[in-house]
Amino acid sequence: MNVHEVDLTISPDEQVNEQQIDESADKGGPFVGGDIPEPAYRQIADILRQQQNFALDGYKDLCIKRRIAARIRAVGLDHPEPYIELLTTSEQEQQQLLTALSIHVSHFFRNPSTFRMLENRVLPELAAKAREQKAKLRLWSVGCANGEEPYSLALLCLKSLRESDPLTIIGTDLSPAALQRAKRGCYDASRVEEVSAKLREEFFVMRGKDYCLNDRVRKIVRFFRHDILSDQPFYRADLILCRNVLIYFSREQQQRILQILAAALPPGGFLVLGRAETLVTACRELFRCIDPAERIYQRLETDEQLLPTSLVQQLQDF
Repeated sequence: MNVHEVDLTISPDEQVNEQQIDESADKGGPFVGGDIPEPAYRQIADILRQQQNFALDGYKDLCIKRRIAARIRAVGLDHPEPYIELLTTSEQEQQQLLTALSIHVSHFFRNPSTFRMLENRVLPELAAKAREQKAKLRLWSVGCANGEEPYSLALLCLKSLRESDPLTIIGTDLSPAALQRAKRGCYDASRVEEVSAKLREEFFVMRGKDYCLNDRVRKIVRFFRHDILSDQPFYRADLILCRNVLIYFSREQQQRILQILAAALPPGGFLVLGRAETLVTACRELFRCIDPAERIYQRLETDEQLLPTSLVQQLQDF
């Protein structure tokens, strides 16, 4: 299994604007804005690709450049060139830059109406089908950040499904630091505000000021470092949440990601996108829209010729 990945995603309704990002990293360095020359940007991209196996190709340049500029200021430099020298020799700074590129702002049950739709419409349909086929229910959270989304799915399933229903949930992301936090499963009070008192009492324990998930929840969810564009894609996922990931990619890469997700879903499987996202035209014949407000789509029974042959051949099981 070749799994290792990134999440450059934040919810549009919770987005940290670029000025806030700049200010949070600014320690007085004179370098301002995202005015990084293209040759310097390509050098930085090459360093990340060669040293950290992380490709910037396909991400929207302006967003990335602003975050790189914030790191340049954070280390007190006034120009990209000396920063490139630092980045070349310092693995610690490479990790710091990857962290800066992975803006993780999330909480449990983000966009509660989406989760209500999953609870009332999507999960019952999937569970009934899985029972009929005597199959395991498989859910995938793409760009899972610190784990709030896949754990929210786990809580929803424990609340609404039968205890005997077999279930696997995976969360994938590029940031090793975020994945380590996800595996710990501990969160401050602000992250669990949307969790009901009943669920908190049943599935969390207090450790100091943190709410920590108990083993009953954590054993359901597995985390992997996985690049949605370059790593071998998963398949047989009944439900995929890929919210606020596409907005950071070019249209061509959005199409590629949607094709990957379509290949991972069987006919009747569900895809959930972010509220600022939609299907690109080339992928609309792969799905039907279930709820336009919540961006919930269902995989259609379509000819596999609509998907690249190489993609179908690469699929790996959970």
